[in-house]
Formats: sequence, C-alpha cells, structure tokens
Amino acid sequence: MAFIGSIVAAQTASAIGEYNAKVNRQQAAYWDAKAASQREAYNQIDKPRLIKSQERAKSNFFVNLLSTGAEFSGTNYAMALEYDFEQATDVAIADYNESLDFIDNRNQSLLFETKAQGDIYKARLGAVSEYAKAGGSLLSMANKHYEWV
Repeated sequence: MAFIGSIVAAQTASAIGEYNAKVNRQQAAYWDAKAASQREAYNQIDKPRLIKSQERAKSNFFVNLLSTGAEFSGTNYAMALEYDFEQATDVAIADYNESLDFIDNRNQSLLFETKAQGDIYKARLGAVSEYAKAGGSLLSMANKHYEWV
C-alpha cells in the first residue's frame, strides 16, 4: 500500500508548487506595480518640480547678473551657458537614476516570475517521481501476487 503514500506525495508536491508559484507571481506583480508607480511619480511630480526649481534659480541668476550693470555678453554669456549646461546635466542625471530604479524593479519582477516557473517545474518533477514510485510499488505488489499463484 506504499503506492497510496506516493500518490498523496505527488499531489502534495503539485499543490505546494502551485502555492509557491502563486506567491512568487504576486511578488512579481508587486514589483511591476512599484516600478510603474515610481516612474509615474517621477514624471508627474519629481521631474516637474526639479525643472521649476531650476527655472527659479536661473531667473535669480539672470537678475543678479544683470544687476551688476554689465552687458550680457562675453564672460556673462559664457557663465549663463555654463549654468544652463549644469542644469541640463542635473536633469539628465535624475532621468538616468530614475531609469536605473525602474530597471531594478522590473528585474525583481522578472526574477520572481522566473522563480514561479521554477516552482511549477520542480513540483511537476516531484509529482512525476512520486507517480513513478507508486507505479513501481503497484507492479511490485502485482509481481508478488503472481509469484504465489
């Protein structure tokens, strides 16, 4: 009657694998949602706030530059260009950092999805192994039965 235990073990392995896969798929969905949410927050809140702050700072810089009485040419113009370049660099760095965070969160999602697929595969292997043991046990019982006859 060992075959009954093997059949139960096979079904248990399948159930555990399905449960683990479900948990990992939920984790994958969480990381996907987190990636999308953070990207949306950056594009709608952080980046516009950074740009407005830069515009305010540029305005103050320009007013201070003109309040000296010097013409807006030569060195003053070069300083303004350098200021614009630094601000554009700050935005590019913020965009780059946001894209790295997005990629990291998406990778986490993909890792959990892959882990879910591995759980299903592992469960199927365990179930097949247990079903094979059950079949072997039944054949062994049948063989013993025919030896006595």
